[in-house]
Amino acid sequence: MKKIFSIIITNLLFAICIAQEKPKEPVLIPIQKSNYKTACGDSVIKFKKTDSWYNNKNIATIMNYDFKHSKSLEVVKKQYSMKNGVLYYKKNKIDNLQVFYRLNEGIDYILYIVKGKTMGYTINVNNNPRPSMYSVSYNDEGDISYNFIKQNVFLLKGNGILKNYYYAEWNGKNQKFSDEVLKEEGEVKNNFKFGEWRYYNKNGLLDSTKTYTLKDSVDVRFPHCIFNKNEACY
Repeated sequence: MKKIFSIIITNLLFAICIAQEKPKEPVLIPIQKSNYKTACGDSVIKFKKTDSWYNNKNIATIMNYDFKHSKSLEVVKKQYSMKNGVLYYKKNKIDNLQVFYRLNEGIDYILYIVKGKTMGYTINVNNNPRPSMYSVSYNDEGDISYNFIKQNVFLLKGNGILKNYYYAEWNGKNQKFSDEVLKEEGEVKNNFKFGEWRYYNKNGLLDSTKTYTLKDSVDVRFPHCIFNKNEACY
């Protein structure tokens, strides 16, 4: 219980650190300096180094985005590498880095790298209130906590059953979120998909299934999944 409580506190701090007003329309990802406090609040890490990435596979849907100062995932894979859970840039270990990642026109990530390791990330869904209510966090023991609005998933040391959901939509008239619909579910072993996975459409109906082995090298963590050989990030 103590470990789970610590994870919850960490995620709350993530949301507080990036508090922003609700956007009236999709906005650009800014390049800026920011601070990140540890869960204990006893120190502050200043992210002097920032980077901006975008999903080049969805380039046609990304409007009003500054590509000149951002890198496509194709470029990211050439410049960055992931070894034993540590992020490297041109063979040099990353110190502290904050990354703004645009998945598509409606979803942005803010990723925190501390001493080369991913500490977590927040997920901003445009037209939803901010600070964001979506986040994923990691700890030194390898535990992963996925936090949605109504659903929470905890993987002890990167093991367990992962259920990923479609993001809820905010209704400004009744001031409520739509229900979260299950997107995919399956077993994770040592951070990798394993066994039969089920994938659902937005109506909640089973769309497809796929069976994984540990040789498939499908890491569920971000940005680790960018470097997957057989399957891209979701």
